[in-house]
Amino acid sequence: MVDNSERSIALVVEDDPWIRLLLRDLLTDKGYAVLEASNGSAALRLAERQPPALVLLDLVLPEQSGLELLTELKSTRATAHVPVIAVSARADLLVRAAELADAVVEIDARYGARASHCRQRARRLAGACGGTRRRRSRQTV
Repeated sequence: MVDNSERSIALVVEDDPWIRLLLRDLLTDKGYAVLEASNGSAALRLAERQPPALVLLDLVLPEQSGLELLTELKSTRATAHVPVIAVSARADLLVRAAELADAVVEIDARYGARASHCRQRARRLAGACGGTRRRRSRQTV
């Protein structure tokens, strides 16, 4: 097993514990060490303490919106360079997030958070963020 200190860190910011678990398992399988936060303030503390290589960010969070957190992450010196994948079923939020996020993923309400579909889409996105080029894209799950 690889020591966590040698692995790239992914930060999952999601208030739904089941989706957090799904994303943690998926990213762990891809070789990431995963940090988890259920709200924006916890995520910001974790990211400033140990800047991740990748952030998966739900845009609808308690206490602080995902858009506010995205703005803070991109304006903070320690995290401005970190690729952020914004995720939401709300197209209006994704349009606003697309200005700062490196990728946005729209969850199609017809499918909901169907595990197999989300896992397949997230694998592709996690693999795409492994490179050094910044990519901006919009995906629909």
